[in-house]
Amino acid sequence: MKIKKAVGVVVYNDENKVFMMTSPKWKKYVIPGGKIEEGETGEVALRREIREELGIEITDIVYVNEVEKPPSDDFYDEGMAFVFVDYFARALSTTITPNPEISAYDWYHIDAALALPLMDETRALLERFKEGL
Repeated sequence: MKIKKAVGVVVYNDENKVFMMTSPKWKKYVIPGGKIEEGETGEVALRREIREELGIEITDIVYVNEVEKPPSDDFYDEGMAFVFVDYFARALSTTITPNPEISAYDWYHIDAALALPLMDETRALLERFKEGL
């Protein structure tokens, strides 16, 4: 079984709206993030992924947890398992310059984000974020 260690982040703005996106890699709405490269810490990978995917910088980074996701049909490579290292972080800008990994995106009030089609792991992370509001 292939296992990928990746970072994911609930990025929020000054209005406490959260950034949600769709991607050709995933079948549901997701938070931004990506693979932790060899030699990178989680935070370094997180900052790099947000710069690459969204074209913004983040601050107030808070480590949340690590979650294992077994292979599923949520990801287009159904044989891939993941270890997600999850964070919350505030966006320094809301002007997004999406890369090709992003199909559609927007900033959502938390309840609207929770109403989107989500993976269980993403829903749990958003609910945890909502608890802190």
